[in-house]
Amino acid sequence: MLLAEEFLLLNLDDTSGKLLVGNDKLEPALRGALLAELALRERIGITPDSDGWSRRRRLTITSLHPTDDRELDRALDYLSTREGKPIKSLVSTTGHRRFGKGLRNRLLDRLAGAGVVTQEQSLILGLFPHRRWPALDPLPEEEIRQRLHSALVAGLTPTESTVALIGLLHATRRVTKTVVSETPREVKARAKGLAEGDWVARAITQAIQEASSATGAASV
Repeated sequence: MLLAEEFLLLNLDDTSGKLLVGNDKLEPALRGALLAELALRERIGITPDSDGWSRRRRLTITSLHPTDDRELDRALDYLSTREGKPIKSLVSTTGHRRFGKGLRNRLLDRLAGAGVVTQEQSLILGLFPHRRWPALDPLPEEEIRQRLHSALVAGLTPTESTVALIGLLHATRRVTKTVVSETPREVKARAKGLAEGDWVARAITQAIQEASSATGAASV
């Protein structure tokens, strides 16, 4: 399962099948998840802060070798001509609009096809089609939550993939809403510590903050 699918699954209500996070956070997180996954698979990288303010935190292409995953290869193909672009602009919903377009629905279809969730269709006001995605097989989500619990509550050393997922949750302020603990402050602090060095989490946070600022300015 891709990081983007894991994040999406964690943010679906098991019973109602409704999303628990708004598009202002969901879309940057899903785009960021693609970048994180490609980085973990050594297809892309990021320029270091030592390159200076004007050249730091920009996309580098490491390899264009296919990943054998349709969504990752679609993303890699798009990114192949965007080397040197700021990571933040790739994550932002106001930046590269084609990047990750339609990703949420495609991932939901994949999860349904794998039997993890089921699709329910209805009409709002008898006119507008609406889809929900209740849980069908709880085991995949339980496994993800166990990994998060091990890292954030038990204090075990997480894998790079789990750190990336924690970074996504931290950037979207979903850590303590996802990981149940009697010490939520400690969980939040550990998540922050793990996410601090995560460039994807930083880019997502910046994109969400900018989107929130733009919305606030427009409403004044």
